[in-house]
Amino acid sequence: MFCLIGIVLKRAVEEYFSNFKVMLSFGVLFVFIAIFALFDQFFFSAGSVFFSLNSNIVGSLLGVIVSLFFLYFFSFFISLTVYSVHRDVQRIDFDTYWNTLFKDAAVKIFIFYLMLAVIFYVISYIGFVLGFSFYALLINLIIGLLVIFVPQSIVLDETSVLDAVSNSVGFLKSNFFVSMVVFLLITIALTIVIWVELYLQSIGFIGVIISFFLVLVVLVPFFEQAKSYAYLMRNDLLKGNEFVYARAPRTKKEKPKFGVRLREKPRKGSKI
Repeated sequence: MFCLIGIVLKRAVEEYFSNFKVMLSFGVLFVFIAIFALFDQFFFSAGSVFFSLNSNIVGSLLGVIVSLFFLYFFSFFISLTVYSVHRDVQRIDFDTYWNTLFKDAAVKIFIFYLMLAVIFYVISYIGFVLGFSFYALLINLIIGLLVIFVPQSIVLDETSVLDAVSNSVGFLKSNFFVSMVVFLLITIALTIVIWVELYLQSIGFIGVIISFFLVLVVLVPFFEQAKSYAYLMRNDLLKGNEFVYARAPRTKKEKPKFGVRLREKPRKGSKI
């Protein structure tokens, strides 16, 4: 099991740097920071954006609309990140994949995240009202663990949102140790980001911006690729191949070579 985790993390690091331009695409979401700053309903913490409703009906409505745009673009980049692993491991053609699934996958992931946000909000609100905030947080963590591989199932299995939830739970049951290690690493990484943010804030730096950058550009794409690789390793043939070549670096695809016939030097006075 530890060998499998090592392979997943090693390949995730390789995928991150080989698809670094894709990872930087998450930086586009920084545009929303300036937009969120215009609303009182938003606040930033631990590399995340939180939204709360208040008595300002117009501001709350506009805030919801902006949040939906942000969530869709975030979902799009998540699907792009998972696809990048799928492409490198199984050599999927981008044009074919775009026409058959890619546009649809981003919408499904958007719907999933929207449903998950509503569920988290309702559970947290009920826990706050009843005075059971800790238990509400614990329930949200369990739900988050159960659906941790939903984006991977949507993109890699080409399934619906409900089927992806079922596949995520099934993968968790059959690969519990690997799933728990990935979940634990995500939790530790987010905890470190919170400490970094608090420290920078204490010495006068804008720690919120730094933590937002670390989560969006580093943690989210890296762990999505790690989850994607772990999810793909459920295939016994791929798993066996990775165990054999675990220590070998990932080889880059050769660029196509085109033959070029050099034109002869034109004669003096020629119209060519």
